Amino acid sequence: MISFKNPTCYQVGFLFIFQPKFKYMKIKKDTFLIAFSIIKIFAFAQSNSPYTIRNSAEFESLEKLPIIQTNTNANGGGILTYAKGENIEKIAFQTFSADLNIENSNTPNIKSLFANKKTYFSRFLSLNKKSYVFVREVFKETKTEGVSAVEISPSSLEAVGEPIKLFETSRGIIYGGYGYSSSTSNDKSKIFYKYDLFNRERKDAINKQEFGLYMFDENMKQLWGGEYEMPYTEAKMDILDYQVSNDGKLYMLLRVIESEGKASGSHFEIFVYEKGKNEPKIIELKIDEYTPRSTYIYEDKNNNIIIAGFYSKKGNPSIDGAFMVKLDVTNGKFSKLGGGYYEIPSELIKSYMTDKQKEKLEKKEKKNEGNEKKDLGINDLIIQKVHFLENGSTVIVSEIYFVVTTTTYDSKGNSRTTYNTYANDIFVFNIDPTGNLAWVKKIPKRQHEGGSSGTGISISSIVKNNHVHLFYLDHIENFTLKENEAPRMHQSRAGGYIAGIDINEKGDIIKYNLGPAAQFETNMYMRNFVAGNKNNMVAIERKKKKNMLFSIDIK
Repeated sequence: MISFKNPTCYQVGFLFIFQPKFKYMKIKKDTFLIAFSIIKIFAFAQSNSPYTIRNSAEFESLEKLPIIQTNTNANGGGILTYAKGENIEKIAFQTFSADLNIENSNTPNIKSLFANKKTYFSRFLSLNKKSYVFVREVFKETKTEGVSAVEISPSSLEAVGEPIKLFETSRGIIYGGYGYSSSTSNDKSKIFYKYDLFNRERKDAINKQEFGLYMFDENMKQLWGGEYEMPYTEAKMDILDYQVSNDGKLYMLLRVIESEGKASGSHFEIFVYEKGKNEPKIIELKIDEYTPRSTYIYEDKNNNIIIAGFYSKKGNPSIDGAFMVKLDVTNGKFSKLGGGYYEIPSELIKSYMTDKQKEKLEKKEKKNEGNEKKDLGINDLIIQKVHFLENGSTVIVSEIYFVVTTTTYDSKGNSRTTYNTYANDIFVFNIDPTGNLAWVKKIPKRQHEGGSSGTGISISSIVKNNHVHLFYLDHIENFTLKENEAPRMHQSRAGGYIAGIDINEKGDIIKYNLGPAAQFETNMYMRNFVAGNKNNMVAIERKKKKNMLFSIDIK
């Protein structure tokens, strides 16, 4: 049921970030049965749906500044921040009440705290109990630049105290202000800041990338930091992911190219940076006889560092299943959590296809019977989210996601490159508390968007009471999809219907149609929704020339 007016009131707690329009250029077969099921389809707008969509009244952001990001706020209040132009003369905040009404707003004069004229808004982050505006400073006289933090009171929305200088460098930052990035630990007690230093060499084949890496506590006290050089050249490494642990370490996941040429291999390594160590500890990721593909690093509820992702059997280019291993930093070893490797059943892969498509795969499967290198697999599967359930299970939400790049040439030799982004079937893995696979599910989906951003496609997810809830925009005909049918394509910016997927701890799936996105007179881009503090997903959408705050409440 969809509700618009007089929404039920309860504590919400979310943070929304508005910023200038800058260009910003994570198996063996188990002996037990792996369960998989067909989605149960209900009629449109069911009265027994566990979801209710609420919205605020239309409102204008201060100075009519654009919204580009939505985040939750750990201190329980809703805060809006946004900036305009290259400097920090205009940074504004707004708070919302539980019934989605604006409670407070303010534009603190952060610019007056800095004598330096070349000051630029960098980002806004909330930690466990404190929130900060981070400001980039460029010093013309000394030819240096750095970042300072200004604390913001969640009640008055004013700056608290003087700016805290975090670091300064004379090397120069790649892409200027866009060369900075940051992340927080799971418990929001630590913040990590990274900046990319200018290359010493022009060629990637000989240049070793250098970074500034700094770790701070919630009071912006530096725990460790400095400038570090990678042991590999840029041509031989890609940084894929990193995790800030609750105890203040940085775990960086890299792919390392082993040799040059088309037939070159690669492997994954974890760099561990910590206090008191000038160089990182380097640990190569090995998962028995399998080849790891897309990978993801995270810290679980027990403070274990987990590497999860997908693997292929030796020689098979496609993904055969998922893996999850625990890292022992002391001895540099990986250990399986229970089964450790979770193969995707071929029958699940062949579900939600036309009879012709399925028959084609079955012929291929029969032809390659006994040859593990040619088992049925999946391409372009990536992890979108890892959830921890109250019953001790771990849920991996993944999606087939890829970008197709096409370059054409006219008669004069002029080139034109176009991009198309696709977000297709969802695969959800449930790993029980002993580390064994309880179930794996496939949710059929087809989404397309022109360009490479994928803003209007993909999914968001949240957990409540050991249930996993997924949300995305779908084609109307997919709500009555049969198992021997392929899903219809949803085209981004073409309306679509809001799909809500409820998966219980046994793996039973119910798909709900929450109605057309057009009824809200906005895009309702589901990937922008993030978890609120009270069993809800929240986001701000543009409605014509004004803004509207939406909350998807989960019973």
